[in-house]
Amino acid sequence: MFSYLVVPAVCAAYLVNSIGARFAVGWTIATLASVVSLFITAKADLPIGAAIVCVLGAVLLLVVLATRLARKMPE
Repeated sequence: MFSYLVVPAVCAAYLVNSIGARFAVGWTIATLASVVSLFITAKADLPIGAAIVCVLGAVLLLVVLATRLARKMPE
């Protein structure tokens, strides 16, 4: 479950600058990913650990892509 330590922190670093906001965003991402993983596990009968890692990976991918697209858009 190393993903719980790294992925929310990296996502928060991409999204916000202040330390307090990073804590809040990281906790929110970890909580939402856990809830989504539990839902997927219950519906598809998958192992919970793998589901959590996959959802956190998908969230990280979406955050990286969204921030890169947002930076490329002209203001």
